[in-house]
Amino acid sequence: MNREGADQPDSLQCPDCNLRLVLPSDPGHGAWRCPRCDCQLSGAWRLKPDSLLALSLASAFLWVPALTLPLLRLENLGLDNDASLVDCILALMVGVYLPAGLLLLLTLLVMPLINLVAVSRLLWAVQRRQSVASRWWMRLYRYSREWAMSDIFLLGILIAMTKLGDMATVSPGAGIVCLGLAVLMRLIVETLAQPDQLQRMLDAQVSEARHAN
Repeated sequence: MNREGADQPDSLQCPDCNLRLVLPSDPGHGAWRCPRCDCQLSGAWRLKPDSLLALSLASAFLWVPALTLPLLRLENLGLDNDASLVDCILALMVGVYLPAGLLLLLTLLVMPLINLVAVSRLLWAVQRRQSVASRWWMRLYRYSREWAMSDIFLLGILIAMTKLGDMATVSPGAGIVCLGLAVLMRLIVETLAQPDQLQRMLDAQVSEARHAN
């Protein structure tokens, strides 16, 4: 990446295709997108680090009950059974289903937590105006956004509930409520905290600190 053009205050560089663009003089409302690859370069709303940091921390705290509490309870012919998210992952990591279990572990547990830690660290740096190894944290944030798929798993659970409703009594557990809230908060943070918007704010803080010194 050409760092010379990316460091200029009136320009930015697309992280996907490296196209150098001039920042609009009047941003207005809406999202900025690269004209070459359609990569989103800014959020449609103004970034508010305080609110987004609170949402990311709340989502991280909800992950503990979302992982350990039962997601669903099935009742059929007097027999009932329930399972948590951790139980689902462990059940798949046996025998021929081991690759599926490892993929589930990566996309449902590891990557969402990495995503929350990375965005929380970046938002904390913006809020406190601290220096941070933003390139490393930003790369981690970008990759985890692509591989965190807890929302897809939640959609699959809702579809399974409708399909199994004809064969057994399906009742949602406390785990699925916590998981739904955690996923919703994480998606809100991802939508509002666009990586390049965060990076520009961090770069501006570094530039101000250099001028102050």
